[in-house]
Amino acid sequence: MSSQKTMYKTEPFKMWNEAKQLKQQHFEEYRDIKQKGGKRILSGTSITLTIHAGFKDTVIMGAEPFSANVAFHKDFGVKCLEECEKRGFSREICGYSKCTWGAMFLNEYVMPDGVRIEDDWLKPDIATNFSIAPCHCKWYQYLSEKGDVPAYLFDLPKAYPYNTENVIKYVSGQMLDYIEWAEKTLNTKFDDAAFIEGVINETRAFKLWTEIMLLNQNIPAPLDEKTMFSFIGPNLSKPFKKETVEFYERLLDEVRDRVERKVAAVGNEQFRVITDAIPPWPNLQLYRYMEKEYGVVVVGSPYVICLIGSWKFDDNNNLIPTPTPEEAGMKLDTREDAVRALVWYKTHFATETLYNIACGEVLHDVTLAIAKQWKADGGVLHQNRGCTMQALGAIESRNAVAEAGIPCIYYEGNDADPREVDLTNLKRKVDIFLEANKVKKLKHAA
Repeated sequence: MSSQKTMYKTEPFKMWNEAKQLKQQHFEEYRDIKQKGGKRILSGTSITLTIHAGFKDTVIMGAEPFSANVAFHKDFGVKCLEECEKRGFSREICGYSKCTWGAMFLNEYVMPDGVRIEDDWLKPDIATNFSIAPCHCKWYQYLSEKGDVPAYLFDLPKAYPYNTENVIKYVSGQMLDYIEWAEKTLNTKFDDAAFIEGVINETRAFKLWTEIMLLNQNIPAPLDEKTMFSFIGPNLSKPFKKETVEFYERLLDEVRDRVERKVAAVGNEQFRVITDAIPPWPNLQLYRYMEKEYGVVVVGSPYVICLIGSWKFDDNNNLIPTPTPEEAGMKLDTREDAVRALVWYKTHFATETLYNIACGEVLHDVTLAIAKQWKADGGVLHQNRGCTMQALGAIESRNAVAEAGIPCIYYEGNDADPREVDLTNLKRKVDIFLEANKVKKLKHAA
């Protein structure tokens, strides 16, 4: 067969290597901070990492990136999972939890570049988490008890659709209490000025991500979701830093340029799909298979579009970026002002906040809105057995999209455990779905 000519021009992202380097650099800073006399904070990214930004001489690591990195490295990830299973934990328990616990039990870790660290699982000085999923606080309660790590656990109300002042006051009060607790536990003074600056930076960086995501509604799509997974890193590690804002400003410029020149993420784009949940990190080959064999571009998902961006619905039920506290004219003069503004901003539609993942109903609304606005032809949705929070109501989300006339398939998988995914059968399921929707397989050189 002759090779098929691409429909659109395509080229590598200029920002790609920088994103990879920033991730490696952040993990190295977290690894090395103890040798420099500083301290480590391991924190759930739900709601925000910026609540820790006032503590100088610390490096803050997101709990989810910490565990996803373990899962991505299959051999080490499975070793961690099996170590937990030896201790009585079953497979259906949160995959991210077992990646962290397994590293703790083994006293080992793996860096993003694959280098293994022995006799040090990068134990934090304190750990915090938020009660988003059923296991989030148990994840860190167990970590605290077995790893001898002081922990602060936040109670988040399941608020949808009531984004009220009571909710904001309740969460803000806990954050203010946490700061006082952490000052005593770390024996470190909290810098209010650094924190206020961090709030301004994070909300700007999140707003920039929403602008980048809106550009992916274009045909051809300038971004594919697998590439987005690398670009979400700075907002999941240092959202409070000025250099993170600058990173997303440059990325926005590059994506705009690609749109203007019609540079595609997938040169043979012929079918646009959404996904919905945390991907199966050990089996990301699925994305490249759909792209190379069928010209499928994954344009986004509630996970990646909302994870580091805050959204709200307009009067037409379309997702639009939430204005930043600055744009909304909110005061940012004191610690209390900044905490309130941050909670207000993050209790809109930002993934893993109390406002949407707490309730299946709004997840259906967000999934359907993304499918429509990002011009999806179909959905390849992940029944993530590694996260009961995301699996809750997921079939109903699939039904909502299908009832709108957008065909979908569902596959069972796991964000952390490669043993839960039969990639060969999954590819065949994708084949059948795409062929049923008259998507022709691309021709390749013999």
